[in-house]
Amino acid sequence: MTEIAQRPRFEELSDKQLDFYHKTFDTCEKWMKPKHEEWRRLIKQYNLDLKVSKLPADKVVKISRFLPLTRQIITSIAFNYPRIFMRVENQTMSFQAEILERICNALLEITGAKAEVQQQIFDALYCYIGWVKYGVNPPGDQDVVPPYISNDDMANGNVFCMRVSPFNMFPDPLTPPHKLSHARYVWEKMLVPYEFVQQDERFTKKFRNEIKPLSKENDEDGMLADMLESDMEDESEAVEESKTDGKFVILREFHDRIHQKRLTFGEGVQQPGEYIDHPFLSGQSEISRDPITGEEKLTGRFTPSGGYLVQGGFPYKDLWFDLSHETFYGKPMMAYAEDTQKLIVESVSRRRSLLKQNTRKILGQKNEMAENPNIGDQIARGDEDTIAWVSDVNNSFAEMPTNNVQQDQLGLESDARQYEEQVLQVSQLALGGGPARTATEASLIASFGQLNREWMQDKVAEVYKATAHNFMRILADRRYTPINFLVNTAETEDEPIFEAVRTDMFKARWKITVEAGSMKPLFEELEREDALALFQFLIRLPEIPRPEAIKHLLRAFRVPNMEKFIGQSATIDAQRAADYENRLMMTGQKVDVVPIENHRAHMPVHKVLLEGQDSPLLQNIQQLQQLGPAIQPEQAQQLQQLVQIVQLVQQHLSDHQEAFQQIIQGPGGGGGGGGAGPARIKNISDQAAGAPESAVSGAKEIQSAVRSKGQRISQPHNLNRQQN
Repeated sequence: MTEIAQRPRFEELSDKQLDFYHKTFDTCEKWMKPKHEEWRRLIKQYNLDLKVSKLPADKVVKISRFLPLTRQIITSIAFNYPRIFMRVENQTMSFQAEILERICNALLEITGAKAEVQQQIFDALYCYIGWVKYGVNPPGDQDVVPPYISNDDMANGNVFCMRVSPFNMFPDPLTPPHKLSHARYVWEKMLVPYEFVQQDERFTKKFRNEIKPLSKENDEDGMLADMLESDMEDESEAVEESKTDGKFVILREFHDRIHQKRLTFGEGVQQPGEYIDHPFLSGQSEISRDPITGEEKLTGRFTPSGGYLVQGGFPYKDLWFDLSHETFYGKPMMAYAEDTQKLIVESVSRRRSLLKQNTRKILGQKNEMAENPNIGDQIARGDEDTIAWVSDVNNSFAEMPTNNVQQDQLGLESDARQYEEQVLQVSQLALGGGPARTATEASLIASFGQLNREWMQDKVAEVYKATAHNFMRILADRRYTPINFLVNTAETEDEPIFEAVRTDMFKARWKITVEAGSMKPLFEELEREDALALFQFLIRLPEIPRPEAIKHLLRAFRVPNMEKFIGQSATIDAQRAADYENRLMMTGQKVDVVPIENHRAHMPVHKVLLEGQDSPLLQNIQQLQQLGPAIQPEQAQQLQQLVQIVQLVQQHLSDHQEAFQQIIQGPGGGGGGGGAGPARIKNISDQAAGAPESAVSGAKEIQSAVRSKGQRISQPHNLNRQQN
């Protein structure tokens, strides 16, 4: 990876500028404070911090409605196997889309994006918006990406995707409810180790000298006790002491989209420690070439061209499921189930308390106690086959009347669960139980639940799309070219060809789609049934390549190394297509080479026409050559046609060789035409010796054209080869 070049730091900010930034911090924290209080209240209930008025804590029955609802929502919309698909606009670069797909899907795995997005979904349920952050972890062992402690988990010299706590994100209060890209700024609050800040050379020396670690006395923001707030006193104290002993500091990373700057402020320090052009501005980097080694290096000079490498101008992606009217933050989804949670807990807790108070009580006559002192113990124990002898069976004992649970109490709980279902639309099929329903009613409920699920799932898909887009745009910039990031550039996976990722691989206009495969235990069986039905339909269509239909089926069943299953079949189909092309070329018809063909399977079949004693084409040429001067005009014309067919086959082989070389070199690999074709092809001019002068000259002209650099075939042939 080339060294990341930054423009020089600016001079210290003026008092007017500082006043704007520090007032902005205060305004945003004041604006977010009531939202943070609501989020913490909801998260506490998820953690079973449940209370009922006038009931001691040990009498509260802690039934969590949040846990099953959260689990059902996440398992219904979280991608278990996120898969990125690419499409390029230029059809002649279709194989480049496959390479871009491999790069994107490899990055999703390397960066652990799935775990980050799943945590982001949880945050969105309880905090309305969940956040992930994108960036580049520079090469080397030094931790230079705040909050530093996660750097070891990031790929060295590559991009990263990291979930950010919603409590640490502060967007512009004037941001419209539906587009983060309309915000003037976004800033992130960080609690980072003091020693890492001291070692971070991005900050000015003056800043590192002035910033001080937090203590209980100078913790004006209450961040020591606020970021991991807990009701358990001993745990809260342990967290606070750990942070104090660890010497942490507060940083505020400010992304100014209007002025295209990035600033980093420290708690207790007026001037920022960092004030630079935003590192993700798009533009052109100046490059110099080493005169000895020829290696390209960045000079450090960068010319912005307008716009950003990341979507919306911010290295963050927000996730939200519901809409708001005016403000960027609305009501978290779980807040709509909060009262239902409280009602059910209170109802069950009071019923339990009432039942405990109203256990069965028996009244007995005193004269029975005098005659039989152990009668009370006998009745209390209730041993089997025990006979209690009493004087008056009918009047000695009576049960004391108690108050029963109110008749509508259970109905109230049932109504609460139904209203909860209407609000969140977690299907009763997933919840289990529920009243019996007709097939039509059940179908309507399931259909509406599916629409609701797909609506939410589409939001998650947008996060993966943005992740792939930002990764591609960042890596396409020379400043962030990764090191030791290899990708398979071979057409198939039978014989992989690994090359380092280069910026020229991204020089195409692409479109990103995401496979909507969600939690597999719930939906995998349905997807497999759909795949089988689709396969049975596609396999009958001559326009659909057979190997691709088989790949789609194997992919639905999560079969690894699918090329091992269909490699032989694909080769046989390709050989059949090549044999059909041979028959066409024998009639003098030109057949174009399609770049995505299986060139390794095609070339040996075509060579049969030009090699060996069994070649009917060569045998006919040799027979006509033996006639010598006695050859007739009709026979000379036939010989010329045969020579032209040989040249046609040679040209076809040359095009195959050139296309195969381009695949090996990868997109934008440069140079590398097909040359004069395979070395084993015999020299046609030698075989044409003795033919009439017109035939020989025509053959030589064709041969000369063949030996020139092959031209790239851009017009697809109208044959149905069915092997790709």
